[in-house]
Amino acid sequence: MKQKLLTTLLLCTLTISITACGSTKKASEPATPNEPSVTESNAAEVPTTAEESTWIEESASIEETTTAEETSAAGEEGAPYALGNSADLKDWSINVTDVKIVDSIAGSLGSFSPKEEGNTYVQVFVTVKNTGKTADSFLPSFCIGDDVNAKVLYSDGYEFTASNLLGYTNDLHDSTINPLSSKTGEIVYEIPSEVVNSEEPLLLQFSSGNDTVAFNLR
Repeated sequence: MKQKLLTTLLLCTLTISITACGSTKKASEPATPNEPSVTESNAAEVPTTAEESTWIEESASIEETTTAEETSAAGEEGAPYALGNSADLKDWSINVTDVKIVDSIAGSLGSFSPKEEGNTYVQVFVTVKNTGKTADSFLPSFCIGDDVNAKVLYSDGYEFTASNLLGYTNDLHDSTINPLSSKTGEIVYEIPSEVVNSEEPLLLQFSSGNDTVAFNLR
C-alpha cells in the first residue's frame, strides 16, 4: 500500500515538473515583431515620395514657362524681337526702345511734315552700340557692302524706306560711332493712313549684307 502511494506521488511530481518546463520555454521565446508597425512605417514614406514628384513636375513647368518667355522676348532665330530687347547685327548691338505715330516732328530749325497729304510719320527710337574694334558709320546715306540700312515692312511684302530729315539732330542717319560707344536717336518713316489704321503687322528690319534682324512695331 505504501509502495503504491509513493509511486503515485512520484508520477504527480514528474507531471508537474514537465508542465512547468513547457510553460517556461514558451514564456522565454522572443516575441514576433509587430508586422503592422512595419507597414505603417512604409505608408508614412509614401507622402514624401508624392511630394518629391509634385516638386519635380512644378520645377519642370516653371523652367518651360521661363524658356517660353525668354523665347518670346528675344525671338527664335529669324523671328522679330519685341521692343526693349537688343539684337546683334554684325558689329552692332541694336535696341528699339519705342515707336510713335505722329503728324509732324519738331526740330531746332523748324518742323518736319510728310511730303504727301494724309500721310503720317512712324517715329522709331533706337539705341545702337558699336561692338567692333574701329569707328563705323550707322545708316549711311549711301550703303556699300555690309553697311547697315533699315526699312519698315508692312503686311504682305510692302516696304518703306526711311526719311532722312536733314538738319534734325536726332536723326541716326550717317552717325559715326566709335568702338564700344553707343548713340541714341530716331529713324523716321513716312507711311499712308491706310497702314496706320490697319491691324496688319508692322516691322522694322535692319540689314547688313545677308544678315537681318527685325523688331515688332505693333
